[in-house]
Amino acid sequence: METAAQGYPLKVAIIYGSAPSGHHAAAQAIAEFLPPSIIEPVLVDLSEVYPDFGPFVARTYLQVLSKTPAVWDYVYDNDFVAFAASAFRETLLPFSSRKLAALLLKKGVKAAVSTQAFSSLLITKSSRLARLPLFSVITDFCAHAYWPVNGVTAYFCPEKTSAAMLRDKGVPAEKIHQTGIPVRKEFSGSPEEKQAARRALGLAPGLFTVLLTGGSRGLGDLQTAAAALKPFAGRLQAAVLCGSNRRLARQAQRAGLPGAFRFVEYTQSPARYYAAADLVVGKPGGVTIAETMAMARPFIIYSPLPGQETRNTGFLRRHRLAEAAAGPAELAALVRRHLAAPGALAQAGRAMAAHARPHAARDIAARIIETLTAGPH
Repeated sequence: METAAQGYPLKVAIIYGSAPSGHHAAAQAIAEFLPPSIIEPVLVDLSEVYPDFGPFVARTYLQVLSKTPAVWDYVYDNDFVAFAASAFRETLLPFSSRKLAALLLKKGVKAAVSTQAFSSLLITKSSRLARLPLFSVITDFCAHAYWPVNGVTAYFCPEKTSAAMLRDKGVPAEKIHQTGIPVRKEFSGSPEEKQAARRALGLAPGLFTVLLTGGSRGLGDLQTAAAALKPFAGRLQAAVLCGSNRRLARQAQRAGLPGAFRFVEYTQSPARYYAAADLVVGKPGGVTIAETMAMARPFIIYSPLPGQETRNTGFLRRHRLAEAAAGPAELAALVRRHLAAPGALAQAGRAMAAHARPHAARDIAARIIETLTAGPH
């Protein structure tokens, strides 16, 4: 590091891809558990450091998903693509990392926490940051090929399968910690009682409640999911978390859905909606799954995106933690069945709770503090 020694609190950069996103939520979760007398978190939005790169990646990703979704799976599965990406890492990343390195050195940070693979790659390819402790946090239930092997002080991953993937890549076992995916403090305490949560949100306290979520960006064809539940009006109510997708919220208002279907624009405090729900339906982003597990709610997989969410779906199905609806008709059939026999939902919620790691953020923060305070800084 090219900064002078300093006392406590130590400045620690917590880097995420963009906001809102699961990476951002995970970064916030870790920051919440860092005591300010010891660690001063410095949140870094990578899309602000590289303002042209972030929108380009997001736009390309969404275009690929809409036109040729199989290509995105190919990128994750194909060894040749991973090999080609390695050439990119060796040539362009050292050059690209200069801007991030300059920012971190200017801020005087003593360590970095990365909740996204690209920022981890940038740091490991920077000679100026070669001595910077780097903690990488995986926010999906698999570790894809783009997480770096060398230059990472510690990896925090969801569970044994992702840990095995890191070991297979060559990451030393002693650097891998199975902590779970970090969720914010509002998800790590005792869940609010359902009826109380519904009253606080203005929902009918005694009515079966479905939470539809498309993650922080409101993706995953939520409008067709909500329309599939329209025949059950009067027997259930639904809250649809639209995230930052304002267009979805506007379209939904014109869709003629019953008043018991509420479309909610981006909220900083989603835990109350989970607490109010009998059932969560949505695309299986890693943080969404971790939040659902922490609240012990049953989950139906709907409209997963290719890539990481397809792999998260595989994890859920292998462990029999969630059902999947391939389209509106299947979703309606599953909901109809649960309305008729709600006992299965309680069992599914218990299964999710058994896999929950609601204190992952606290445990990650504790490990970071232990590492950074163990020797001279």
